[in-house]
Amino acid sequence: MQISALTVVGSKAQRRGAVRYQLRLPVIFHWNEGSQQTEGGFTCDVALDGAMIRSSRCPPVGSDVRIEVLLPAPYQSGEELRIHCTGRVIRMENHGVFASFAVVGDFRDEDLTQQAFSNRRE
Repeated sequence: MQISALTVVGSKAQRRGAVRYQLRLPVIFHWNEGSQQTEGGFTCDVALDGAMIRSSRCPPVGSDVRIEVLLPAPYQSGEELRIHCTGRVIRMENHGVFASFAVVGDFRDEDLTQQAFSNRRE
């Protein structure tokens, strides 16, 4: 039996029009704060119109941010999927050791990219 690394914990409609999926996926995000900044974290939930991201360091509210959500590849497929989104930070929450921030932006099909791992097995 094969277990997928991607598990949908649940979905719920919130104040927004899009359905939000409670997914924990790795994410890399970039913003400019006088100089180019890059950080990583995990999604708390994802929707077509944005995401909530948990990290030890967050961009300030109002920042333009470019995020890359990394989707797990099927076992030994040798490919990695990334969904890109450019948006704006609308909210930040401090949770002590970590913080989370909400990004509003659109995930579109044309922002889905596929990359081969360098150690791909033929």
